[in-house]
Amino acid sequence: NSQCEKYIELNSNEAYNLTISQKIALVEANSVWGLLRGLETVSQLIYINEQNYVVINSSVHIIDSPRFRHRGVMLDSARHFLPVSIIKKNLDVMSYNKFNVFHWHLVDDQSFPFESKTFPNLSRAGAFSRDHVYTPADVADIIEHARLLGIRVIPEIDTPGHTHSWSKSMPELITVCWSHGKPYQAIYSIQGEMEIFNPSEPRVYSTMDALLREMKERFPSNYIHLGMDEVYDKCWLSNPSIRQWMVDNNILSTKSLHKYYADRILDITRNLSVTPIVWQDVWDEKVELPPGTIIQVWKDSSDNIEFASWASYLNRAANEGYNVILSSPWYLNYINYGKYNTDASVMNLEFFKYYEVEPLRQFSGSNEAKQRILGGEACLWGEFVDGTNLLSRFWPKAAAVAERLWSPAHINNSEDAQFRLDVHRCRLLRRGIPAQPILNGYCGNYELGMAKSMINHPAFNYDSAVWNDKTVQSSSHSGKVLASLSSSSSLRMFSYNVYSILLLFIGYFYYK
Repeated sequence: NSQCEKYIELNSNEAYNLTISQKIALVEANSVWGLLRGLETVSQLIYINEQNYVVINSSVHIIDSPRFRHRGVMLDSARHFLPVSIIKKNLDVMSYNKFNVFHWHLVDDQSFPFESKTFPNLSRAGAFSRDHVYTPADVADIIEHARLLGIRVIPEIDTPGHTHSWSKSMPELITVCWSHGKPYQAIYSIQGEMEIFNPSEPRVYSTMDALLREMKERFPSNYIHLGMDEVYDKCWLSNPSIRQWMVDNNILSTKSLHKYYADRILDITRNLSVTPIVWQDVWDEKVELPPGTIIQVWKDSSDNIEFASWASYLNRAANEGYNVILSSPWYLNYINYGKYNTDASVMNLEFFKYYEVEPLRQFSGSNEAKQRILGGEACLWGEFVDGTNLLSRFWPKAAAVAERLWSPAHINNSEDAQFRLDVHRCRLLRRGIPAQPILNGYCGNYELGMAKSMINHPAFNYDSAVWNDKTVQSSSHSGKVLASLSSSSSLRMFSYNVYSILLLFIGYFYYK
């Protein structure tokens, strides 16, 4: 109807009630997004026994809603190109875990795979090859796939740093670094000789205005991530013309220069009526951000002694009136294992590390300030991740983040959660996702490469469903993104084919 949202939004209602009794399952929700989340829970309450019979729990009552509004996943498609099929598959898994935001880090120093209609040469020259490009049709396909799963797609165009790929087609926008009196010299071995915008160049701002207008037209979300992190300021200072321009314009430091650039770009977003998201760096430099700006906190003292704790950043930003999302403790591209031959060796320490984060544990401020903490994102940076290992590197440990962002704070028993997550991993295998193991054990006939694997050839006995009246406790609020049997029985999800039918059923009535 006219009140039905076509795209999920930050404040969309994802709550649902689920009742299963007397062989009838009823999901009640005030939005299609709540219905989607409820159906996901239904699918997690259906168990396939050792004889491949469907066992359906027949006494369940759940009242459920998310704790945080922004529950995101960030993927980096610039350092390694991610095939469209892998991105869409990851969106599927996000929906299995009730994530609702895909933060797409589209471009970076290494490549510019986004095919712009306004500036097509950016990808022609800046992509790894002509095949490593996201065409307008690809982008529209990903956005639509996400929409049907209740996921917003927020694009990121990171500037003024991380822009070396722009220099392949628009060198006039990029600062030339100098060293020992010579131009085109990288000052640090890990930096390029041209990888940061020239803030003194007027064409930078006209180009960004046109590109951001295009982003607004092509991405339905009213949010654009502007990056603004890790500014390579020594390159600015090395360039004679920029130093002179700073003197002429009474700009006394590179922080002030960054502020000048940020103010100009934020004016563009203000004129476009889009909400900007920025990495925290520009806020660290005391740039006054427009009301409603979202600050993404990524720094923490555990990574760099020059940083404060992520909790202190979260506190300060929210109490200053900014909306905030947290990423610092959830960089999932890192690999960690338990110590050899210890009690910890049988546990997956990554899971505990991510699951035991409590975003508001050290928060001090008013309830109004607390509401400004919108949620968080699990980030997967692409230096060593591509289509071959994204799904196994990211899942199932991202599910630990999903539960932390969905569930109430008191649902925090990691000993309990690790076993539910292990069962969930088997559930993902059944759906064809190569999720890595987190505990010792096995997943029945759903492991990749098994001679009788049912991943590609499911043979469930749907016609002989068994109703299980004994193993599930009624619950007024599950508070868990990963549903579980109350007994020690393993819980697995029913066939992906059945779930697809449910989504098609929703889609039919939604479009009608």
